[in-house]
Amino acid sequence: MHAVTDHPGTAVGCREPLSEYLDRRDCVSSSMLRRFARSGSLAHARSAPTVAREATLGDALHARLLEPERFDHDYFELRGQSCPGPAESLQDRVWLPASASAALDRMCRSVREYSLQPVQRWLEEGEKELSIYWSDDSGHRFKGRPDCFSTDIVLELKTASDIRPNPFAKSRRRFGYDLQAAHYLEGVQRLTGCSPRFAYLVVESVSPHTTWLYELRREEIDRARNDLAALRARFFQQEALSMETV
Repeated sequence: MHAVTDHPGTAVGCREPLSEYLDRRDCVSSSMLRRFARSGSLAHARSAPTVAREATLGDALHARLLEPERFDHDYFELRGQSCPGPAESLQDRVWLPASASAALDRMCRSVREYSLQPVQRWLEEGEKELSIYWSDDSGHRFKGRPDCFSTDIVLELKTASDIRPNPFAKSRRRFGYDLQAAHYLEGVQRLTGCSPRFAYLVVESVSPHTTWLYELRREEIDRARNDLAALRARFFQQEALSMETV
């Protein structure tokens, strides 16, 4: 494993498999913080995330759009053709039925054809699935793995059954998406020295698989940063108390 900088306020980027990123338990991720926000438990927050054997359509879309090599390695699409080898050789892959593959085709096409912003260019030119490790001015260590980013914008790919503003706003609150946004923005800023915008690239998980781009307003980012700072303070305060009792 690579070393994470101990110098406060600095960051490093690392091209690594997702499994190695997830194994790093010495750095705090947005997922840890959001688990802590829901449960109030440090043990639950720092527990290893569980990865479902059967991927959701959103997982498969994420891999196909952002990590095509991982998609080819992890998935096998049943499109009516014969298996390319013994079934045993494919047993470690997730098998996608023809209906799921067809839905993925439509979802990817919807993303690529989105014309109100240069999404396709952002996806082609941006850094995709780059692990970022950084420490803040107090020396606390963090990690993040934005879906796609440049010095101009951070994109986070999401799927939702209803992409209208109000229903998606409920999903943002329920799953703590804006906390994740503030966390990723900090990591990218530490790494690049730039202050990019942030947008959710949301794709309907049901037909007709419409795509929409939600860019966070400045006041939404500021509110998320304040919420993130308060959550981190509680997290590290409880961690310090737990260490005193050991």
